[in-house]
Amino acid sequence: MQDQGFSNDVREGAGSFRIVMYGYNYDELYEWAEQLKAKLLTHRRIKEVLINSEFSWWKDDYQEFYFNLNKARLTQEDIQPIDLFASINPVFGKDIYTGTIVVNEETEKLKLSSRQSQEYDVWSMQYVPQTIDGKPYKLAELASVEKGQMPQKVCKVNQQYRLCLQYEYIGASNQGNKIQERDLKEINAILPMGYTAKSESAYWYWDKKDNKQYLLLLLIIVIIFFTTSILFNSLKQPLAVIFVIPISYIGVFLTFYWFKLNFDQGGFASFVLLCGITVNASIYILNEYNQIRQRKPLMSPYKAYLKAWNAKITPIFLTVVSTILGFIPFMLGPDKEAFWFPLAAGTIGGLAMSILGIFLYLPLFTLKKQPEP
Repeated sequence: MQDQGFSNDVREGAGSFRIVMYGYNYDELYEWAEQLKAKLLTHRRIKEVLINSEFSWWKDDYQEFYFNLNKARLTQEDIQPIDLFASINPVFGKDIYTGTIVVNEETEKLKLSSRQSQEYDVWSMQYVPQTIDGKPYKLAELASVEKGQMPQKVCKVNQQYRLCLQYEYIGASNQGNKIQERDLKEINAILPMGYTAKSESAYWYWDKKDNKQYLLLLLIIVIIFFTTSILFNSLKQPLAVIFVIPISYIGVFLTFYWFKLNFDQGGFASFVLLCGITVNASIYILNEYNQIRQRKPLMSPYKAYLKAWNAKITPIFLTVVSTILGFIPFMLGPDKEAFWFPLAAGTIGGLAMSILGIFLYLPLFTLKKQPEP
């Protein structure tokens, strides 16, 4: 159940772990989805796996009865599934098309429904004997009738049928991701050509082939430019602030390269975080520099910048150090969380490099070279 404070909404979540499967034959694709579902349910921390045509945040109330054939028993008795359905169809069938008749010079379709279909229930279907090739059988001996959530529609993407599996893993998400990755590797090894199964994040799908998420960084930089332009009443100083951001990114790249980390959502989040932290430090210095220049217009720009640096470097340094110390706990422990560890590593490396950028490059971008006398 989802925690809905001060609400009577008691919908149950469909699951945060998601797998999408594609194939060119719907029936065969559904069989493979059932095999993957059975494989996932072998893990004790996975209690339920839903198969639908699309992902959903909530469980659907729609359910159907379906047959779960006992293939081993059918093979032992030499009974084909079509023979099994043919034996129960006359008793439980509804709207069976038998032909057409002419009524008042109009053609009408003739459909028949079994009288027992209105009287028998699911229990009767399973335990009332039916005759197959002259032998009496109970449906419960050859198959089971179960009730569960089923896809309500058929979806196709790029001429491929799509099925979506959702489940919840009771435990650490890092361990759940490892189990999912291992099971997907095993199922993909036996899938026929034209069939695929891959993971899809419930919160944010990170596609390494799609670089659209990096447009967010461009949007952040544009916002920073306009904000600092208004603050400084200048178009040059905002560029000096923005040019320090790529220098901090060098620290992120070096950290991921030296420690051989996988760049994923955590690394990208460190980019976004560094934009704000690095910009704050530059804004503090330049804002103090502008105020000093307004109070003392005759003071040398170099002396004014040095005075602003001395006034702001202590809180800036303490902010950077405290932020680094705050991210260190995410890097401790035997388990490296898939998101938090890269975020912490990238942020710490970027902050360390940003000190160098603020110390060396910010004055180069800000101060003009004085002409020689």
